[in-house]
Amino acid sequence: MNTQIPMDPPKLFCLPARPLVCGLALFGAIRSFIQFIISNGITVGISHICVLFLDLLLLFGAYKNDVFALKWSQRVTFACVIISIIRFLIYPVVFASYMASGLTRNFTDLAPSEIEIISNVTSAKENFVLGMTSGFTLEFATAISIGVECLKYLLVHRLWEYAKATEASSSSRYVIP
Repeated sequence: MNTQIPMDPPKLFCLPARPLVCGLALFGAIRSFIQFIISNGITVGISHICVLFLDLLLLFGAYKNDVFALKWSQRVTFACVIISIIRFLIYPVVFASYMASGLTRNFTDLAPSEIEIISNVTSAKENFVLGMTSGFTLEFATAISIGVECLKYLLVHRLWEYAKATEASSSSRYVIP
């Protein structure tokens, strides 16, 4: 009787995909939990709890190799890719404009070292440079976020295909008395 699974376990280069997805999901869950604790508004807190539950679903699906949970995780990860792209189009522009306009001087929740940096910026040219620097930095960070979400989607898709093949091969076995 041939009990071999028709495909190799999914990998990203030489790293096995399942531990990598579990690690990314665990990191995302911990990050969302910490962001929920330090969030100020109820709307932001609810969004962090939603992301926490989605990361826990991804962790469950990857750990248990469950086809149903992995398919839903794949759909959710695709939605997260779209949300990351939308954030990439909005956040850097808004943040850079906020920094370049000089409105940061009116913001009171900054650390003393940050206030010192911002208070030294007095001319329009310095505001522009501060806005450009902060905008490009945020663009770089959101581009990395998009890359991580795309990587997660690719790995979850591979895990889903592997789980489907594993389930199909295990259900097609004959029991010989």
